[in-house]
Amino acid sequence: MNIAIDIRAVGKQRTGDEVYTVQLIQGLKRLNTGHTFYLFTDSEDWYQIEVLRDLPEEWHVIPLLPKWKLIWTEYLLSQACAKYHIDLLHIQYIAPFFLPKYTKMINTIHDISWKFVPEYIKPKDSLLLNTLIPLSVKKSDAIITVSQHSNYAIQTMFKTSADKVSTIYNGGYISTIPPVINTSTAVREVLNYNYILYLGSLQPRKNIPSAIKAFAQYLADHPESELKFVIAGGKGYNYDTAIDDTIQQYNLKDKVVFVGFITEDEKIILLRQAQLFIYLSLYEGFGIPLIEAMSMHTPVIAANTSCLPEVVGDAGILVDPHSVNQITEAITTLIHNPLIAKQYKDKGDIRAQIFTWDTMVEKTYSLYKKLLLDQ
Repeated sequence: MNIAIDIRAVGKQRTGDEVYTVQLIQGLKRLNTGHTFYLFTDSEDWYQIEVLRDLPEEWHVIPLLPKWKLIWTEYLLSQACAKYHIDLLHIQYIAPFFLPKYTKMINTIHDISWKFVPEYIKPKDSLLLNTLIPLSVKKSDAIITVSQHSNYAIQTMFKTSADKVSTIYNGGYISTIPPVINTSTAVREVLNYNYILYLGSLQPRKNIPSAIKAFAQYLADHPESELKFVIAGGKGYNYDTAIDDTIQQYNLKDKVVFVGFITEDEKIILLRQAQLFIYLSLYEGFGIPLIEAMSMHTPVIAANTSCLPEVVGDAGILVDPHSVNQITEAITTLIHNPLIAKQYKDKGDIRAQIFTWDTMVEKTYSLYKKLLLDQ
């Protein structure tokens, strides 16, 4: 059978979507399924991306150009599925609507945040999503989502039957640490500090200004502290400019350190040495960085919203993401009470082991086989 995956997220520094796609490719290669795989990309420079090098003989990377999103999805992708006789296509979010009749389609929808926090979505994006996602859900033969919270939300918002939507949790557990980790100058510098850490995209719904305000309050309560707040992530599309405004308002220019987009290896060492990891997103489909932090024996503070309590369980401190006082109290607890911090570290390590990429890939491939058998 011919299986195709839309891999446009790979190489784009899009955090969650990219991590998911890379892990899916790596896992399917390990399974040695015997199927032929086509990886459709919009990049001419795909050969520079590590995960796409040295692919097995039955794996093919196919660049489709031009890369303008709607033309790519609705015209080029459909054409490619016909040309390569694709039996199963795996996409994320927006579906092509003119596929060959024999092509089954699985759609991974990580979250529907634009429905729950529309004030943080650009109007153009909101219009596009509200128009095309309901149609994409209807067109897809099966939907994968990454938490029970998102599963219920998709069923409710789009009037979709329960048997069409499968919850397959993301991974995130880091089981091995490279013996040698190359780091940028910015990362090497912050490793000399005591710091709390956020990593991920820097969009408004990530609610980073609330974390900064709580950090400012913590420093006001502990003026002797040399603690830094390290933010890892690129200032890409839909960057939250309130982050800069908050840093300026509280005069934290020397206390908040940006290290930019980091590699997977740099992520490991930053998480390992952090005093705590803070993740106050107002809406998430899953929250991979929380699992990564817990697997590195780093205590976590997370918002008590959307799926995050489902992911963290009792292995982290859950707070109201709008309450600066609650966030500050959580920071203070983990920094100044080592026994409590150790309890969360130990719980977090056990919790994180539930969420592995191997399990995600195996369950995803089982869904592939189910749809292919229906051909």
